[in-house]
Amino acid sequence: MEARNCQAKNRIIIGQIIMILVLIFITPPIQATIVDTPLSKLTQAEKFFLLGKYKQSIDVYKNYIYSSQNKEVLTYNIGYISYLQDNIDSAEHYCDQALHHNPDYGPALLLKGLIAQKFSKPKSKDYFEESIKHHPEVELPLFYLGKYYYENGEFDQAYKYLNRAINTNDKFSSPYSLLGKALSKMGNNQKAIDKLENGLEVSYDAKILATLIELYQETSQIQKAKKYSGLFKFLFPAHPLVDQLIKKYPESNFKMGFEKLPERDISSNDFLPVGEKRMYNVSLGPLKVGELYTAIQDSLVFNDKEVYQVRFSLDSNPDLAFAAVLHSDYISYIDKYTKQVELHYLHTYEDDKIWDKIYEFDRDKHKFLCRTVHENGHIDIIEKYLPQNAIDGTSILFYARQVVREKRSERVMTIIDENFVISDINFPDKKEVVKVREKEEECIMISGTNHYKGIVGFTGDFRGWFRDNETLLPVTSDFKIWVGRIKVTMASEEEQKLHKYAR
Repeated sequence: MEARNCQAKNRIIIGQIIMILVLIFITPPIQATIVDTPLSKLTQAEKFFLLGKYKQSIDVYKNYIYSSQNKEVLTYNIGYISYLQDNIDSAEHYCDQALHHNPDYGPALLLKGLIAQKFSKPKSKDYFEESIKHHPEVELPLFYLGKYYYENGEFDQAYKYLNRAINTNDKFSSPYSLLGKALSKMGNNQKAIDKLENGLEVSYDAKILATLIELYQETSQIQKAKKYSGLFKFLFPAHPLVDQLIKKYPESNFKMGFEKLPERDISSNDFLPVGEKRMYNVSLGPLKVGELYTAIQDSLVFNDKEVYQVRFSLDSNPDLAFAAVLHSDYISYIDKYTKQVELHYLHTYEDDKIWDKIYEFDRDKHKFLCRTVHENGHIDIIEKYLPQNAIDGTSILFYARQVVREKRSERVMTIIDENFVISDINFPDKKEVVKVREKEEECIMISGTNHYKGIVGFTGDFRGWFRDNETLLPVTSDFKIWVGRIKVTMASEEEQKLHKYAR
């Protein structure tokens, strides 16, 4: 009997190896250049998930289960992907397996609640409450519990949990729309409007903006309703609500400083040199706090568009680990001619947290997707309606070169932490002499303002200087942060060779 069991196990293991080899060598190639990188240690299943290859991801996860020490994570991941594909029977089966391996597994408890909610089962509330005790991102079950109470007409309870979700994570924008609606149902319209206006400071989400317009209408603040309807029509021109807003406020054209982008094509906009690599020192006063590295790595075709593959890395000074530890690598595909991002990969180590993300910009369907693999391997996804002309916050460094080339100022919708926030880039048509690698050089200057808190606290106003030649290479800049000003200067050739802070 023991020998037969051993033989059966061997057959299972051999079968798993064969399946993995089939997946690796026979499956058509994935967009490997953006996730197959030594910058991180993703499994094949995680790569497939990040790239939206859900079937392949499930197949590989299934073959990992037998040998895994974290069976609750893998079975949850299969269940979660099945849920995304609306395969509810499979989702529930694997979710139950995850909870069998670990009854207190927070993500699986949340998924169990979502499945129950899909069928309007009251039991969903119990799963959400239990998930709050165990979920590593507690704002998620708090949000879904608040949503449960809102949909069941218990608006005071909905407000309680939605507000807790925001207080738990002040960058989490999903609760704001429902929070405003709950306050309105409770008869507190002004507080609802205040909360929604605060929500816009976090993110210009379509849901937040639409709910705010609705409440302005209900409270007879017609000028504000008209004004923000114009902004909504500009940011989300293909949204289902736009036709309704056009009929109601046909003359509204408020755009809050945003403008339609100029036509950009091959004739003048393919100018970034493939192979360019530059490192910059990041300093706070006399103290070097980190190194910034940028590279234009390749030129390729993605989704029938010609794109550059660019890299942006930020590493904190290891000697300052007592204050903060930061290592971030970002790889983006940016359109050669518009310099807008098409796909963006993030690998981030920040203090005690590690995660990998893909930002997918589906501009044809006006959809923004963020897929995340967390440090322990569990996955999740955020989906939002994509404002037109949005760009991610690291690719804006390359986008600024486009703006300088066109000698124009621009208000840019910038994606930071999955939120839509505002950056202003001002082109004053001015040159200044600055030091570049200890030599004085006359460079083109820009200024601007970030209306958000960004990487390592970048916020407020900034200035940047670009080499006055065809490539418009950034040579130095300074940014306001909450403790002073950060200066970013091109490193010497020797420092660039060493790149000593690289992880």
